[in-house]
Amino acid sequence: MRTTFLLAALTFLAAGRSFAAPAFVQPSIVLGQAPAAADDDEDDPPANPTPTPDKKPDPAATTTTPAATTTTPAATPTVATPATTTTGGSAEQMKLVNGAPLFNPNVGVHIVEQKRFSDSGRFEVTLYPVSVQVNGKFTQHFGTMGQLTYHLQENFGLMITGGGNWFNSESSLNGELVEKARVEAQAASSLLWTWGVLGGVEVTPIYGKFAFFEGTLAQFSFVLNGGAGIGGTRHQLKPESARPDGSISPATYGDTGYRFMAGLGAGFRLQLGQRFAFRLEVRDVVYTARVERVNGCGSEDLRAMDNALRGGRPVTSAQVGATCRVDTFDGTDPDTGLKRSNDVPLALGLVRNPSSDVLNNVGLYAGISFLF
Repeated sequence: MRTTFLLAALTFLAAGRSFAAPAFVQPSIVLGQAPAAADDDEDDPPANPTPTPDKKPDPAATTTTPAATTTTPAATPTVATPATTTTGGSAEQMKLVNGAPLFNPNVGVHIVEQKRFSDSGRFEVTLYPVSVQVNGKFTQHFGTMGQLTYHLQENFGLMITGGGNWFNSESSLNGELVEKARVEAQAASSLLWTWGVLGGVEVTPIYGKFAFFEGTLAQFSFVLNGGAGIGGTRHQLKPESARPDGSISPATYGDTGYRFMAGLGAGFRLQLGQRFAFRLEVRDVVYTARVERVNGCGSEDLRAMDNALRGGRPVTSAQVGATCRVDTFDGTDPDTGLKRSNDVPLALGLVRNPSSDVLNNVGLYAGISFLF
């Protein structure tokens, strides 16, 4: 009986264990607990794997990335300095221009370059072979002028200009008035300029350069000048005329003395190399014109000489002032072959009623310069 009891107990326990095990495992499967699954099969991966913490994005890394990106533009100006250094430029060339490096390829810098050859402290000799009056109404002038300029600075210099008009005569208009209408311009309006010397200054407000035939660099400048001085004048006494035999009777002139003169000019100067330059200028020479004396003789002197001629006496017998050059009205002119005494009544008519005017002689000057 005891044996039977023990067998029944064991059978009960075995049966209880076989029934209890499914009841215990079922909740672990429903709840998805990892230990129960691991006990059953350690090699199978979990059905719904949970992301591991190390695979999650790091907030710190995400934050530092914009910071690194932000610091990149700040470092951009420092990159230009090595780029400038690698060009091999001098310290003077690496200076900043308006806050930008001179050799930065991303920066455009506009500069005004100094002239290749400086004029400061140099002399310039200019020859104007032909100067021609361009505003002639009652007069016409052609001459040759010269100029010496000392350049105190690059854009400022002192100058002295001188020369003469080897051709100076009344214009064809005045000749037509005399021939056809028996009238002529007033003496002051037709006064002729024979020579002059003027001193003044010259400035160069604008200059530049350009390529000339690909191999030469030409420097050009716009020049302004002004000065004052004195000059000689004369007036036509007898116009040129035709004789009955067909020959030409030349014109005669009388000296009308010195005049105060002032001049203003403007033009261009083209320099090729270091020594030579070409000039083209327009100048206006202004001078007063009042005819009161001819050959130093006033109206009283000329009247005395005219009375002597009317009385059959030579002009040298007349009582004249100290300034009157009476010999200029005596004898025969070797150039014209005419008696000079014939000009006495013409000169008297010229100064009997003196006239005044201010003349502007506007001339075109073309020349070549040498610098040293």
